[in-house]
Amino acid sequence: MGREYDQFCGLARAAEVLGERWTLLILRDLSVGPARFTDLKSGLPGIAATMLTARLRGLEEAGVVERSQEGKVGTYTLTARGRAA
Repeated sequence: MGREYDQFCGLARAAEVLGERWTLLILRDLSVGPARFTDLKSGLPGIAATMLTARLRGLEEAGVVERSQEGKVGTYTLTARGRAA
């Protein structure tokens, strides 16, 4: 991800993950329900596809979002951890 605070603290780690540009808006959109990449992209005018990809991957690595594959369509959903954030 981006900025690291090098602190062993849950709040610092949350700030590292959630403090990235676009991240809270992605979480907002996913809080309504699962969404495909194209749905997220169209709901966030101005975000580049590469940026959205990077944010989703970071959120997956942090355990906040999970991606499921149904046929050729991937869907992103908040995990229990993501819903608690």
